[in-house]
Amino acid sequence: MKKVLLLTTLSLIAILFTFSACQQKAALQQSPNDRFQHTVYFKEDNKAKTAGFFSEEIAIKTEMPTPFIMLSGYVKDPKFEGNLFYRTITEKEWSEWQTFPRMHEGKTPDRTVFAAIELDDKTTYLQIKSDTPSPAPFVIRLFTPGHSSHEDDTSIRSGSENCTCEQPDFCGRMCWCPSGNCPLDATPQATTPTHIIVHHSAGHTTSSDYAAVVRSYYDYHVNTNGWDDIGYNWLIDPHGVVYEGRGENRQGAHFSCMNSNTTGICMIGNYETAIPSTNSITALQNFIAWEACSKNINVLASDYHSNSETNLNNVSGHLDGNGLPNSCTTTACPGANLYPLLGDIRNQVAEMVCMGDLSSTTNELSEEEKILVFPNPVVSDFTMQWENIDVNNIILSNTKGQMLRQWQGSDFSNSSIRTEWQTGINAGVYLLQFSLDDGRVIAKRIVALQ
Repeated sequence: MKKVLLLTTLSLIAILFTFSACQQKAALQQSPNDRFQHTVYFKEDNKAKTAGFFSEEIAIKTEMPTPFIMLSGYVKDPKFEGNLFYRTITEKEWSEWQTFPRMHEGKTPDRTVFAAIELDDKTTYLQIKSDTPSPAPFVIRLFTPGHSSHEDDTSIRSGSENCTCEQPDFCGRMCWCPSGNCPLDATPQATTPTHIIVHHSAGHTTSSDYAAVVRSYYDYHVNTNGWDDIGYNWLIDPHGVVYEGRGENRQGAHFSCMNSNTTGICMIGNYETAIPSTNSITALQNFIAWEACSKNINVLASDYHSNSETNLNNVSGHLDGNGLPNSCTTTACPGANLYPLLGDIRNQVAEMVCMGDLSSTTNELSEEEKILVFPNPVVSDFTMQWENIDVNNIILSNTKGQMLRQWQGSDFSNSSIRTEWQTGINAGVYLLQFSLDDGRVIAKRIVALQ
């Protein structure tokens, strides 16, 4: 798969504006290296055609070609309840006031964030309006990612000795951010994925320069949201190109404050209104196959997810987290036109030859039958419990199929067994196989943290 080697330099404007009665316009000149910050307050204008509290009319001048200007912002108040609007001039006339959408996709404990909007690269003026006074500073961010170069191709792939599904080629961080100004989190939190969460990027996708879009997401997530890195582990554009975000085994910021033991894959596009492309769906399926195979995840099953305290489809949409005990947001992600496709996507992945035993659907439990393994992930001891089935044998194995421990009927006299994690078995993903009296074998994954 062809990848993009990006040669452009990133540029950033971080702006805080101070308003006073004598000020009428603030001129902002794009600078490749400087970051400007000033305090912002809105001023009521009794002569305005619409009610509200207004910023100055802000003149924008860019010094380098760019496919778009990314607008985002935040109020330094986590309890700010007001609504914001923006308007622009790209030629001569002001546009109509448009909603500056509030960000609902993650936790930003010290601020209220307003989502990123792609402004036309020819935008010359910007103005912000609030329907309520803002007692706290408001920060407007304007990010100009510059154009990406398509002169060279690069493919980066890391293999897995435990998986027969190949990892798709992907555009690494130095591919979409060749300046090196988008560093990885220096103190990441490691995690072992047991669930794959599918997202869409909603409305921030009018540009077809998707490497530039990924750069702008990084700036938005880090400098507006205040996160340590881009929120997603991986991203996929409508052409089917995969981009490395946080990457493998790093806990992201994407699943409503329930991020441990998940991988977040973002489909770039607004799939509330648009239809996912065939190329992007194929890329998503191929990537899920590799992720599931390498992590021993049954894509057709639902297993206990400790961070959400519920059984969750192993391949879920972001909105599957709505209403769960530890969820901090409510969302429609990954959109009305993508979420219904997840069932077919799971089935297509399960039928891939490389998925092997993980794609088997012959041994399943009925609605009345249950097997629970908790806590999972395991630190020291754990419990295996079952209902309405007869278990005669349990085998613990690694992802290579090597048996590490076995429990037979004589080891348990009822429908549960509590046991200590075996000394000498390293942290990682393992498989518990429950052999039933009727011949079925039910597999459950278990994650060891030490």
